[in-house]
Amino acid sequence: MRIGVPREVKDYEGRVALTPRAVASLASSGAKVIVEKDAGARSGFADAEYASAGAQIAPDAAQLYSKSDLIVKVKEIQVGKGEHKNILPGHIIFGYNHFESSRELTEAAIGSGATFISFEKVADSAGQTPLLMPMSRIAGTLAGAWAGFFHNYAFRHDRSIRMKAGFEQARARLVEGFERMAEAKVDGALAADLSLQDRHVVIFGGGTVGEAAARVCHALGARLAIVEKREARRKYLQGLGLGRCSVVAGADHDLLKGASAVIGATYDKEKADRVVDEKALKDASEVRKKVIIDVSVDQGGNFPFIDSAGRYAPESMGTIMSPAQADFFGNVFVRVPNMPSLVPRYASMALSSAIVEYVKAIASGSERQEIARATGISAGRILDGAVARAHGMPCAKPT
Repeated sequence: MRIGVPREVKDYEGRVALTPRAVASLASSGAKVIVEKDAGARSGFADAEYASAGAQIAPDAAQLYSKSDLIVKVKEIQVGKGEHKNILPGHIIFGYNHFESSRELTEAAIGSGATFISFEKVADSAGQTPLLMPMSRIAGTLAGAWAGFFHNYAFRHDRSIRMKAGFEQARARLVEGFERMAEAKVDGALAADLSLQDRHVVIFGGGTVGEAAARVCHALGARLAIVEKREARRKYLQGLGLGRCSVVAGADHDLLKGASAVIGATYDKEKADRVVDEKALKDASEVRKKVIIDVSVDQGGNFPFIDSAGRYAPESMGTIMSPAQADFFGNVFVRVPNMPSLVPRYASMALSSAIVEYVKAIASGSERQEIARATGISAGRILDGAVARAHGMPCAKPT
């Protein structure tokens, strides 16, 4: 089976699904790998590195798709940019598909006749999601860092968000220091840039994202409250030994009102929980304006976003280059669906390392149940009940 790695075309997406090291591993196992020209450039991987690892370089997406059987990519097919037009019925697409978030994307996938296997739906015997967790850790780390960054550098001006002097240098230090930050080690100028000293931060969801965010916020001096429904997970979080951190099963209005920053990090494999409604957000914002970071935005989001004109605007997203938006209640709102792309090289290496063995299994035709369960659409049929429910479409049971 020929494995193709396309260049990502989603706006501001700098990651690549497979690094040269992973390509070398695949080539040594007998697989033929084709990489689109400049696919790894934004992650710092040159075409020459891929060629040295044993890959063939395709000059464009059309040739990449026409010569490949298994397409391994990071983000969902970009229908608005015509990416779906390259897909053939015999293709297997392996990537973060997030079909629940878009009916248009789902219909395009059905219409292609191809098979789509979703990174985010691969689950092991313990119910863990090994291909989602590396990006969740990065997103959680960035959420904690952004809570401090926007608290210190952003301010509302009329109906927009403006940044204070020095924010570009602070952002550069954030990216440069990310590897240490991922280990919850923040010091020097970066600690000053991101300081949350004595600020109250509320994190909804104590999974991988929430834990990573909590570790960073703790390192930045915040007082923490983690809202986590699962009793076993609450006990785990309490055992982390994070000072000035409470772990609770639910949030009351007083908890939210006192927060300077709120992070949404809940996700149930189908759709993000709406943890705060519009009225509660309005009431809490009247007491203190907040930095609100909705990590789960690609699955519907944890918070309602009411834009500066007073319109409910779930489709309104920021980018890694311009993440912050002003909401109607005066808050700084961050809704970015591909947060890990801010650190593309680090994220690409983490993702590639996690997926390479699954790529080998798919390419060799190995029958693995976790791969079968992660197959959401095939031959024009929806096989994933969550996707069917999200759009009110029929679901065909896999045979």
